Amino acid sequence: MADHGTRVGTRFGPYRLDALLGYGGMGEVYRAHDTVRDRDVALKLLHENLAGDATYQERFRREAQAVAKLGEPHIIPIHDFGEIDGVLYLDMRLVEGEDLRARLRRTGPTSPVDTVAIVEQVASALDAVHAVGLAHRDVKPENVLVTPSDFAYLVDFGIAHQGTDTHLTQTGTAIGSLAYMAPEQLDGVPAGAATDVYSLAAVTFEALTGTPPFPGATVSQIVRATVMNDVPSPRQRSAAVSPQLDAVVMRGLAKAPEARFSSAGAFAQAARAALSGQWPEGSAPPTAALGADPAYDQTMIGQRPPTAPMTGPQAYSAPEPQPAPYAQSPYGQPHYAQPQYAPPQNYPGLQRTESGDGGRSLQVVLGVLIGLLVLALIGLGVYWFGFRTAAGPGQAAPSSTTTLTQTVPPSTSAAPTPPPGTERCNADVGVAGGVTSCAFAANVRTAYLADGPKGEARTVTAASPVTGQSYAMNCAPETGVVVCRGGNNAVVVIF
Repeated sequence: MADHGTRVGTRFGPYRLDALLGYGGMGEVYRAHDTVRDRDVALKLLHENLAGDATYQERFRREAQAVAKLGEPHIIPIHDFGEIDGVLYLDMRLVEGEDLRARLRRTGPTSPVDTVAIVEQVASALDAVHAVGLAHRDVKPENVLVTPSDFAYLVDFGIAHQGTDTHLTQTGTAIGSLAYMAPEQLDGVPAGAATDVYSLAAVTFEALTGTPPFPGATVSQIVRATVMNDVPSPRQRSAAVSPQLDAVVMRGLAKAPEARFSSAGAFAQAARAALSGQWPEGSAPPTAALGADPAYDQTMIGQRPPTAPMTGPQAYSAPEPQPAPYAQSPYGQPHYAQPQYAPPQNYPGLQRTESGDGGRSLQVVLGVLIGLLVLALIGLGVYWFGFRTAAGPGQAAPSSTTTLTQTVPPSTSAAPTPPPGTERCNADVGVAGGVTSCAFAANVRTAYLADGPKGEARTVTAASPVTGQSYAMNCAPETGVVVCRGGNNAVVVIF
């Protein structure tokens, strides 16, 4: 089978080989006619040397049988499998369509909506395979078949590849497969669900931008870039990619398997949510320059003191020496600049400080002195026009005691006031900020109440059902409620 297509027009057991549909490092796929059942099929013939490996034969049969039983609509059904004349074969349904590679060459990058629609279907096939303990091992555009009605199939499953095969020695397929292989696969680590998630993210990247994440002309170029280069941003290559979808794809391409989405379905679900402007849980709108990876920005800077509640998104910046009056504050409310006092230029013993803490301290001291002077003048005026007038000319003011009273309203407990933008999940919890799920909020409340009574400030850790990861949350009382903040702008309100 060194010369591709040489079997066209010949017989293979009960099959008549009519046309070559494709080939790769593991074998060839033919359009064939099953003369026994009188139907056209797609017949994959694997290289003869694979049939000579007894261990591989047993694994081939076991995995082919498992895939044949799945019945997942986005997996092409396997009619039959076995060995004829020392050649392993797969008899599959013949589907009319084109692979995603051919479509990208014909139309260029696909829109985010069309890309996510295909990704969801491929993810459904991958989740079914992962559920029975298998892995595809070679997710790439060539192995995604799309019909004219945009129904997608995932083809060429892991039954055609050995568990530790990295394709580094497969002539003609090394470049095509390496561009979508996870970093751990290049180290010979057995493939699993996490490696397929990476490959699906790489396919998504190329469908959106027209290029793979780490393009290269040689094996060494691709390997070095995959292992050593930073995770690329699809948004930097295509303006059609939203920041939310950018964060999803970059997280799918994480170097560490545990940092990716927990399943292919979770990746597809996050991509679909991103089309509606939702950030993946644990992520936040990027505040750094384009290209920063918001999916990994999970820095926690200390614990907020309970006596200094924060009621809105936090924005930290260096202090400005001369704030302008009515400047906008980070919390969305008007900010009133403090009056600045400067000493007279000829005031003895004082030096005007143009910058630094000394100038600020001097201004504060002068402000206090002037304030006391004004209060003294007011008190003198009250005495003069009040008591002296009442006594009359030449008479001393009668001794009197003045009592000042102030009516204080009865103390009442303040009504619960959650942070602005809070949406109630139920009577117990709510979320704010638009990046937190109600399921995660419920877990935060459970963890908080399990550690002690309500109303105390403490840090808890809760798991997210969406990402499968745990996040530290700083909880503190705020105006009748407890507000927990953590991760990346995740906000949970406990009523």
